Amino acid sequence: MGSSRFVALAASTLVVVSALAGAPAATADTGQPGTLYVQGVDWCSDTGPGTQDVPFCSVQAAADVVMPGQTVDIVGAPFHGGKVTLTRSGTASAPITFQGVSSDPIGTSADLTLPPNLDGTITLSGVHDVHLSYLLLDHTSTDAVDVKDSQDVVLDRLHIADQASPGAAEVTDGVSVDGASSDVTVSRDQIYDSHGNAVRVASGAHDVTVTTNELVSSRYAEIAVSGTATADLTGNTLDDGCGPGLTIDGGSSGTVENNVFTGFGQSVVCPAPTSPAFSVAADSAASVTADYNALAVNSGRTEYSWGGTAYTTVAAFTAATGQGTHDLDHVGYAYPDATDENSPVIDSADADAPGELTTDVHGAPRVDDPLVADTGTGARTTYDRGAFERQDTFPLISGPTWANGIGPLTVSVTPGSARPGSWGLPETYTVDFGDGSPAVTDASGTVTHTYTVPGVHAEKVTVTDANGSSASRTAKVTVGTATPPATSAAVRADIGQGTVDAGSAALTFDHSDNWELASRTVSWGDGSNDSVPVTRGAAGHDYDDVPFRTYTLTLTQTDIFGRTATATTTFRPADSYTPLTPPEYDYQGTVKAHGLLTLDSSTLHTDTNGVDAAALRVTATGGGSGGYLTLYPYGTTRPSVSAVNFAAHQTTENGMTVRTSPSGDVYLYNGSAASVSVKIVTAGIFSHAQFGRSYTPVAPVRVLDTRNGTGGVTGPVASGKSITVAVAGTHGIPAGAAAVVLDVQTTSAQASGSLGVTSHGMADSAVTTSYWAKGQTVSNLTVVPLVDGKVVLHNSSSGSVQMVTDVFGYADTTGTGSVYLSSTPTRILDTRNGTGTGGRVAKLGAHQTLKLRVGGVHGIPSSGTTAADLVLTAVSPTAGGYLTAWADGTTRPGTASLDYGTGRTTPNEILPPVGSDGYVDLYNGGSTAVNVLADQYGAYVAQ
Repeated sequence: MGSSRFVALAASTLVVVSALAGAPAATADTGQPGTLYVQGVDWCSDTGPGTQDVPFCSVQAAADVVMPGQTVDIVGAPFHGGKVTLTRSGTASAPITFQGVSSDPIGTSADLTLPPNLDGTITLSGVHDVHLSYLLLDHTSTDAVDVKDSQDVVLDRLHIADQASPGAAEVTDGVSVDGASSDVTVSRDQIYDSHGNAVRVASGAHDVTVTTNELVSSRYAEIAVSGTATADLTGNTLDDGCGPGLTIDGGSSGTVENNVFTGFGQSVVCPAPTSPAFSVAADSAASVTADYNALAVNSGRTEYSWGGTAYTTVAAFTAATGQGTHDLDHVGYAYPDATDENSPVIDSADADAPGELTTDVHGAPRVDDPLVADTGTGARTTYDRGAFERQDTFPLISGPTWANGIGPLTVSVTPGSARPGSWGLPETYTVDFGDGSPAVTDASGTVTHTYTVPGVHAEKVTVTDANGSSASRTAKVTVGTATPPATSAAVRADIGQGTVDAGSAALTFDHSDNWELASRTVSWGDGSNDSVPVTRGAAGHDYDDVPFRTYTLTLTQTDIFGRTATATTTFRPADSYTPLTPPEYDYQGTVKAHGLLTLDSSTLHTDTNGVDAAALRVTATGGGSGGYLTLYPYGTTRPSVSAVNFAAHQTTENGMTVRTSPSGDVYLYNGSAASVSVKIVTAGIFSHAQFGRSYTPVAPVRVLDTRNGTGGVTGPVASGKSITVAVAGTHGIPAGAAAVVLDVQTTSAQASGSLGVTSHGMADSAVTTSYWAKGQTVSNLTVVPLVDGKVVLHNSSSGSVQMVTDVFGYADTTGTGSVYLSSTPTRILDTRNGTGTGGRVAKLGAHQTLKLRVGGVHGIPSSGTTAADLVLTAVSPTAGGYLTAWADGTTRPGTASLDYGTGRTTPNEILPPVGSDGYVDLYNGGSTAVNVLADQYGAYVAQ
């Protein structure tokens, strides 16, 4: 039958269906102290505070932090359903409560309002003093509620439905109480179509109360109690056409009173169609008391099995056992929640039966039906048997008035009805305006009220007869704020699971006033517009334009009174980084003198969604002449830059991030008078349409220097040997960093060789980052993925070499760091002709500093730039030395960005942090002046 039954039942009866769906006050509310909130809204967060303004998305998140005395309000269906396990306990004076909260219905009776659908199951494991109330649970292959080794548990007003197919093999219960549990109350629940039992109590449990429940069409018993001491089974309606309504065995003890057994349910499977409605085994018969029960089963069906003997009538059962003196059979009970007027189950129960409640399964009060003689017993003689209390039937109530307007708003209500209720008793009317003002009791004539509090209010008129039966009708009153709802929006790149899609805008809205909104439209600034439901807290949009530019986003909101307000913000799409491992040479070949090589997207692995740039490592081995290589986007004019400079018969390597054409292709130009051998590996890609890593620069810091023991290694690294360097968890690099940006210098080389860099713990991650000749000092920047925060440096040389390592930043695991903007390679500094120096033509002097502007240059934003992606080159130095780059306005670090030797033009990719003024400082640590070039390939910018 499942939750579809609940839905169908509601839909068949409603005249007007509406709800105050999430209608908060006009200002943001953190909710009630001591209350945690769960709500499936766009702005929920399982890592947030669980307040009404920022609720949890899942019940489990609240269950993991709830404290004694707190209540968890589950407002509507949570975003994340599934199994919930409760392991935290309350106390006797401060229980923990999980309760569903439904919106106040408009024109709908309370018994037809469905609780929030948890879309899952609940396990209470080793807890005490925990209450569950008013939740809809669907289950298929497991029990809906499992109570394990728990005490003082209340399961109240749960709606449970088994959603498995009728022929499913799984045997699952609606509520299962294990033998290690005690003091458990199952009350006012509605459990349908269980493929096992509706309620099962296992051997060893004690002090279990099952009261005032509607239990329908289970495959086995509606209530099955085995080996349980003191089981009070009271006031339930058990509807099963073929299976047993209630079974007790295993030496159980308890009372069975005021239950109604009906036989008109439609079980999914009937394994024992002749089962008696009520069965007590011989091992329990002496310890069970039964009375005041009523039966309305199919003709000829066995009503009782007591101690192994079957009885088909109450009279026979009572005569043989002495039990059931006040039991009734053949009561003509057509359906459990539609007790016929004048039915003998009305006003005939034992009000003092253990576990009997003062309200019925729908929360209606126990009332006296004046049309039926009172034959009950106990403190009151007017209780009905079963889960339902017969109420007065009222005609449609008039009075509540639907209204909306700007506050203060005055309304008038004239309560009444065309005729009295079916019992003909005196009636009174109450008007509750739903805004916190005192209700008007004994209302007569016209009642006028002025609303001053903005919001959506449920104006309710209630009629109550002299015996306490009542009915209500509500109307929605919307009171607008004096001014249109404030309109604001915040935008950032889309973040998910620690990665970022930097080309996708995630726009979040202020949701505190969404109750007052009628429509919401977002113009994304690229010619596209979206209509966003007012119940949403966010919207997203993908940008595809290259080159990137800044877009102005406009949010337009119209409220229910036709007033319009707008807000604007800006977004600049960018790229995130995805490393490619293991690194492999994607191209190896020879490029003729002044030749142009096309590297296509399939070669460079840049043929996936939204790739705008590739992080390349290029190795050049010079032929008969020295020269340089230039890499740039396919189909564009070759810029005056150089990425790799090499001497004749010399092997040189450098890294660079090269912008690709829209199809992912790159040109490589050989600026030498002789052919050159090249090897190319793609270390990573930058995409605006894929989730990847963001980057966080740090102040450059030295983490290894084998010359002085920094980093724990002292002395040169021997031929063929490796050293392991810890780079995460220190010097501003988080322990969980995804990758690290290193510059590794090799010096005092005793023989020619190369450097291999490997991620510690990652197989096949080695990449060669630099080559050197004997006695040469070489530096090279590389990005190394991290597994355990360590990198391995390997000396592939026949002689020893000193190693120095500087850290410049890391790829984070939050997705909140900086994102990448690629640009066409552009020379922004050339001391030989005054580019980047304000026209001053002069070498950078020994121990002198030059300020280089990178923010606001060639498409890089003037503000928000956090790191520059440059290829820095020292041109034909007359002596050896080094260059250091760092953020302007900060202290120069003790690191090197480029090491150069005498007469050798040397390039190196660098990622220096940028000062807040958009400048990078360059320091010449050499003993003589040197010409310096800087070619810009892109930059990292804050989100």
